[in-house]
Amino acid sequence: MHSSSPADAPIVREPLHAPVAHLIRGGVVEGIHYGSVVVLGADGEVQFQLGDIEAAFYPRSALKPVQAVAMLRAGLSLDGDLLSLAAASHSGEERHLAGTRRILDLAGLTEADLRNVPDMPYDPAVRDTWIREGREPSRLAQNCSGKHAAMLWTAKLNGWSLDDCLDPAHPLQQAIAEIVEDLTGQRVAATTVDGCGAPLFSVSLHGLARAVSRIVTAAPGTPEARVADAMREHAE
Repeated sequence: MHSSSPADAPIVREPLHAPVAHLIRGGVVEGIHYGSVVVLGADGEVQFQLGDIEAAFYPRSALKPVQAVAMLRAGLSLDGDLLSLAAASHSGEERHLAGTRRILDLAGLTEADLRNVPDMPYDPAVRDTWIREGREPSRLAQNCSGKHAAMLWTAKLNGWSLDDCLDPAHPLQQAIAEIVEDLTGQRVAATTVDGCGAPLFSVSLHGLARAVSRIVTAAPGTPEARVADAMREHAE
């Protein structure tokens, strides 16, 4: 654990974004893209920042590696390609569907146990093929199914209920929120529901960068390093 006392939650406010890119055609600025940027050094200190790195925001799928660390800390037994899949937004290719089925098989569960929302594959080419073949949206094809399969197995390993495992008050989600705060070094500012149906925790861009830094620089063998290694070695 990195911190027994996370800092206060980031402020919920309209982010004070700054121009990060100009769209130029023939010497004329046609558009300006606003956002925020933060770069941390190996020591975790801010080396560069632009815009508003302290306002609360929802990291969406960028939080998946943190959620994966939380599940490993809660006893999940995954490594390699399946752990990478659990930390990923996959594109719905057959290898991704097969990987999610393997996680479910290891847990003694089936696709019917998944609680994420049904969807078509994320990859446009794969999605177009599904449409031509008349296939319907499915929970397995939805880009978060690997994470959801891992969540179910984590809950089962701990003897927690499965039907309500996406409830923010569920022990699994409470355990994830605790690790989000530990790795980001700050309290969660707000909680909502992500597009897949899982709880989503609001932190700052600075906090997210701190969490990612702690994952990619972690000591070998730790849950953080296992997630980073899996993602490096199985980027597909």
